[in-house]
Amino acid sequence: MHGRLTGRTPYAERVRSARLVYLNGALVGDVGAAPAFAGALEAVEGYYALQAERPEIHLARRADGAAIPTSLLVPETAADLAKKRASYKEIADLSFGMLGRTPDFINAAVMALGAHSEVLSSDRHASYEDNARNYYDHVCANNLFIGHGAINPQIDRSVSMGGSGHSHAGVKVVGHDSAGITVSGAKMILTLAPLADELLIFNMPGLQPGDEDFALAFAIPVSAPGLKLICRKSFYKPEYSTFDHPLANRFDEIDSYMILEDAFVPWERVFVFRDVARSNAFYDKTYARNHAGHQGIVRGLAKAELAAGVAVRLAEDLGLAGAPAVQEQLGEIASCLELVKALIARSETEATRSEAGVLTPNIVAIQSMRWNFPRMYQRILEIIRSLAPGSMLAAPIDADFAGENGALLTMALTSAKLPARERIQLLNLAWDLVGDAFGQRQLTYEYYHAGEPGRISAGQYKNYDWRQERLSVARSLEP
Repeated sequence: MHGRLTGRTPYAERVRSARLVYLNGALVGDVGAAPAFAGALEAVEGYYALQAERPEIHLARRADGAAIPTSLLVPETAADLAKKRASYKEIADLSFGMLGRTPDFINAAVMALGAHSEVLSSDRHASYEDNARNYYDHVCANNLFIGHGAINPQIDRSVSMGGSGHSHAGVKVVGHDSAGITVSGAKMILTLAPLADELLIFNMPGLQPGDEDFALAFAIPVSAPGLKLICRKSFYKPEYSTFDHPLANRFDEIDSYMILEDAFVPWERVFVFRDVARSNAFYDKTYARNHAGHQGIVRGLAKAELAAGVAVRLAEDLGLAGAPAVQEQLGEIASCLELVKALIARSETEATRSEAGVLTPNIVAIQSMRWNFPRMYQRILEIIRSLAPGSMLAAPIDADFAGENGALLTMALTSAKLPARERIQLLNLAWDLVGDAFGQRQLTYEYYHAGEPGRISAGQYKNYDWRQERLSVARSLEP
């Protein structure tokens, strides 16, 4: 028996709570009813539905017997990591990997924070170690969707946040008392945050002495007074159907800019307070990067599978697959898919046990995937573009088939391999990936969502175990 998550307020009710979310210059009264959020919302609801439909994959048990989402499972065995991978993959498949910040992403990080909370220590204000463990319990008990804000606005990266003098260079503490802290400032690229229950706010490593007021980590409800989410322009196109935009009109993962204005956070939800060293340790030393990264590379596989499938379908259905050059391109795509699968497998087979006894995916494999995957994904998109450039640009819309030219278009565009509407729908899918603003955002996101690629690569050099390679050189130089 896998149990059920009972006694929680359903997500469909929680998401309709009052929150200050702005889209296209206007306050969204109810994000649960806004058309621009409908596709992403359906995918998040699908995440919760999987827990009831496939509990053997999507539910696990804590030591006390309580049922929790698999993404919150503390992995102790290879089987645990494999179960988490299977859950991540089925969740990613709901959106074909287009939603990068479904609830399982930060769940994996929250699990790691709770398991390695000793990194956070304590001071005279609070035990941040206890806070992290208790927050993990809170997320487990309520099956919450936690979003996050970690990226500071790009105001002036030539100076430190503390030295910039800019009030919105990040989120900073502006006051504190015995009850908690008051914070103001901003974070950017809070992906899918308008649909979340709460937000985990922290910094990526890189703070410097003098940044103490910004050296914070805490959790805050999306509905908290003083919190505003201002969304980027939507890629949802209400004037077109999902026939015309099968991805953009279903999976626009809204990114937002968060502004805090004197928002209050109780001490029990604070994990780092004015501590540069612990702020810099928050994501890495707790192994949150490893476990969230495990989810991220599995999600990448789902996206690669869709793009690869589109390339194969175009080549075969447009009569191109017999050409040796096209076969070479499709073989290249197959090799990319296998490399992605291999790195996911290696992240698990080369997992190590942390000081807390948590089986932790291999960060070298994860970061290798994060550096290489955007390039492989871009290459697949380039191949798709080369297979049907003119056809994608000349595709009529759904309304044309329903109008006076429908019969003519059906006759003109039907081929021996595909009826007209199916052919155009496939081309529309390809265009959403390679040409539409939605697809360009997806590509940019893959390059930068895990950090600046140069830093990832430099980190690989600095953290890689080069002993075997150095030994090879030494042996080759022996007389």
